[in-house]
Order: sequence, then structure tokens, then C-alpha cells
Amino acid sequence: MRSETTNTIIISAYADIIINRGTDKSVPYAGGIFITLYISDLDGTLLNYAAKLKPRAAEMLGRMIKKGILFSYATARRFYTASQATAGLTPNIPVITMNGIILADPVTGERISTEYIRQTSFKAAKEFIIKNNETPIVYSWYKGRERVAFLKNSHKAAKKFNDMRKGDPSRVECSNYDELFLGDIYYLTFLNPENNIDLLNEVFSNEKGFSAVTYIDTYEKNLRFYEVWSGGVSKATAALKLKKLTGASKIIAFGDNLNDIAMFEAADECYAVENAHPDLKAIATGVIASNEEMGVPVFIEKRETKVWDYTPLPSKPEQFKAALSDSNQYGGVGELNEKPIHAALKRYFSAETDREVKIGPFIADAAGENGIVEIQTAGWGKLNHKLDIFLDACHVTVVYPFEQIVHHIAIHEKTGELIKNPTVRNNKNITAFFLELHRIKGFLTNPNLTVCFCGLEIERTRFIKDPENKWERRQKKIKKPLALLSEIYLNKSEDYRVFLPDNLPEKFTIKEFEKLSKKPGQKFCGDASVIVPVLEYMSVVHKCGKKGNSFIYCL
Repeated sequence: MRSETTNTIIISAYADIIINRGTDKSVPYAGGIFITLYISDLDGTLLNYAAKLKPRAAEMLGRMIKKGILFSYATARRFYTASQATAGLTPNIPVITMNGIILADPVTGERISTEYIRQTSFKAAKEFIIKNNETPIVYSWYKGRERVAFLKNSHKAAKKFNDMRKGDPSRVECSNYDELFLGDIYYLTFLNPENNIDLLNEVFSNEKGFSAVTYIDTYEKNLRFYEVWSGGVSKATAALKLKKLTGASKIIAFGDNLNDIAMFEAADECYAVENAHPDLKAIATGVIASNEEMGVPVFIEKRETKVWDYTPLPSKPEQFKAALSDSNQYGGVGELNEKPIHAALKRYFSAETDREVKIGPFIADAAGENGIVEIQTAGWGKLNHKLDIFLDACHVTVVYPFEQIVHHIAIHEKTGELIKNPTVRNNKNITAFFLELHRIKGFLTNPNLTVCFCGLEIERTRFIKDPENKWERRQKKIKKPLALLSEIYLNKSEDYRVFLPDNLPEKFTIKEFEKLSKKPGQKFCGDASVIVPVLEYMSVVHKCGKKGNSFIYCL
């Protein structure tokens, strides 16, 4: 056991990494530039209830980190499990692990600083543990490597906890207490401790050189943690150390549980997620969306995004008729058979702006004082690279042409005669539209993005070469726009409520959502397994339980 109060190793060269992060905004040393350090708890705050970081959350944070914001996490986890839970995300500054005991490199996990428990403090505590048959998990540094030790005959909760971590190379099973307490100890975890919490608080008091916290597990409500480490060390002290190391001007912290209180008190602003402990909400600057609704990345994105001027344009069906005339004159029929629709919409939305405008390496369909307009019938995955650049320049409106009323015509290619009587179909299925939204989901919460769901009446003509010969029924198709029926602008979360079925109950499953949407009189229908996840992402609905193997959603 180390005899000094703490053992702190600071890698001074780390400052050079921070200084060279890439943009002026990210350099805290550049003469008075104001910069915010964002620090988030993991479990129950940044991670979802499956203890994972949602891919879209990783994508959003990664994009903002790339642009220069300072982001880190502070967790009771070790770096090994924290990096697994946050797969897909690499902060650009050190991360805080073990409730503030360790500052670690975000890529390699190499320790930048470690705070060990004092030898004099631990002697009496060790005697108490042995005498009272407690079986803590002991974290230490031994022979140049991390060690997570536990007794072979641990209590039920500790045994289950350790069995879940069998792939951890630091995991060591011990047959006695002498083996358990090897090395320089920096952390103890008691799971459902045998002794009264008040007694433990007396043994591991601050006056005796310890810090301690107890709380109910985020995922298993019958599991209580009691965690112990060196006195005077917390997420708060580590956050302040990180603030000094990065040269940040202020700290904004996020959390959900009682072990985040100290960090909240040290932060300049602090925000509790909606699912947070009531005591934490009581001291927070504000309450943001829940961990399942990605409250932290959405909050940071809105905070860090410059909002460009934008005014939704009023629908002008008469103006669309003029655009139709132009598109009939200039529009052609391409491989996707959608050029007339694209041409008409481009002329409609660019009536008072420029068309085919080069912005960075890309060409925008239209651009003017009200921002950029992109018309995209399908393949929205291609928009991701464009949006990454366009949204930094101005507001962007992505237009989706929805074939709301379709006139079907079949014509003999050689004679020009109608093969059968024309039919008209009223289309309500929005599955394809929501599939496209999935492809740009990481941008949907950006305040500078608007999606325009544009309802059209179109004529779909098929030219069939030889109707009598099934082997020669090759055909070409032309889609021609006839009229503009509606425009639905989606900019804020509440705008997406238009796609909810009428009379949807407060709680429902995906099957119930889909069944209700298919009833006569509903505006829209479609595959609810595609639609509901987007509505959940946009915080229109959220998971609130399970019914058999199905999730229950709430409005």
C-alpha cells in the first residue's frame, strides 16, 4: 500500500494534444477564447438502459468533437468497461473513471493520474472487512498492471457481478483476504453489503480518510452499490483538474444519480436527465431529455450549433403550376424516372433564388437568403456528407416528394393505345419516407435542418412494348407531376406528431400503432417498426415498459 496521501502522475505532454485539436474554437490557449468543457456521467445519463451508447448518439458527439468541442465522460466504471459501453465514440480529452480516481487517455486508457487510498486509513478498514465477512471487489495496481480482485466465496450479488465480467483480463479470483488486498488499492465496491449503511459510513468516513457513496443500480433495482475510495477525491475534483488541464473557461455537467452531486456542485452549469434521481434534479440548472432520448448529445448539439435565419415558405400551389410549365420544357426522363418531379420541385423552391449553387465540394439544388434546398426522392444516405458541410453554412431544407395521389396509365408502346382504363390510387403509406429519415437520423435534431414532406398528385405512365407476349413486356415508365397538394415542414420534435394515428392511446405497442394507422380515415399508414423508432428518436414517443416481448411506448 502506498504511504503518501495520493500518487499523481501528470503527463504534461497531453496539453500539446489539446492545443492541436484542429480548429481555433478548440484551442483554449488562444488568447481569451471562451470554451466550454462538457462532462457527462455514463450509466443512466449518456448510455441507454441496455448500458450502451446509441450509435446515433456516438455519431452526433463524434461529429461535434471533430469540430472542436471539449467533451469527456465521468463514470464509476473502469476504462475497460467504459470504453466498451461507449464503442464508436472517442473523446478528444482525458476521461474520468472510477468516480474521479483516474484520469485516462481516451484512446489507449493509459493513466494520466491516479489517486490511491492511504495505507494508514486502510488498516482499520481492512480489519473491519475481514471481521464482518464483507466481500468487496478490490481495485488495485499490482506488478505494473491493473487488478480487479474478488473472493471466490463472495456473496450472491458480488458473485453475479463478477461472473458477468469473465472476459476481463484484469479480473482475479482470490481464495483468501491476503490475496484480495494485494497491490496499491484505490477503490472498493460492496454489492448489497452485509452491514448497515450507517455503520459503513462510520468506518469509511471522510474524517478517516475515505470518500464513499451508496446508490441503487441503474439497471437492477434490487442491487445496492456502496463504493469507497480516497478521501477528498471525487468526480468534482477530477473535473476541475480536467478543466485546468484543458484551459476550459467553464464546465457543463450531466448526470442522473447521487454520485453526480459533487460534480454538479463544481460545475458552472449542471443538467439532470429526465430519468434522474429527484434529489439530483433539485440541484440542477435544468432538466433535459432522458438517456433513452439522447438528452445529452441533443442538448450539446443545440448549445453548440449556430442557428441560421430561416422562415418557412408558405405553400403556393399556383406557383407550382408555373414550375410545372418550366419543368415540362426543360426536364427530362432519367434512369430513376423521376426527373420531371425533381425538375418541377427545383423550379418551385428556387423561384426567388439561384439554382445549382456550388457550396464546398457539393452542388446544392437551390440556395438563397433562406438557405439551401435539396430535393431528394430516395437514397438519403448520400446526403450525410452534404449535410455535414451545408449545415455549417446556412439552414438546409430537404424536400421529399411524396406521391400522394397517383394516376396509373398503361400505353402500348407501338400503337399509343390505352391497354386498360386508367386508375387512381390514394397513397397513405409513409414507410419509404421514414426509411429515408433513418438514413440521416443523426441530423434530424439539428435546429438548422428542416424536412419538407411534399404531397404531390402525379401521373405514372407505363409504355409496354408487347402486352400479348409476356417475354416481351419490357416497359419504360414516366412519372409526371400534376399538382402540389400539401407541404408539411418538419423542424422541431412536435412537428412529427402529424404522423401519429388519430385516437392513439397514451400507451401502445408497435403492433397496436400499425393496426390503428390502417383503419379507415387515418391520414397516414405504414410499417410501424420503421416509423416508431424515428418518432422515438425525435422524442415524440418513448419506451415506458414491456408487454411480453414487445416494448410499450408512451406519448
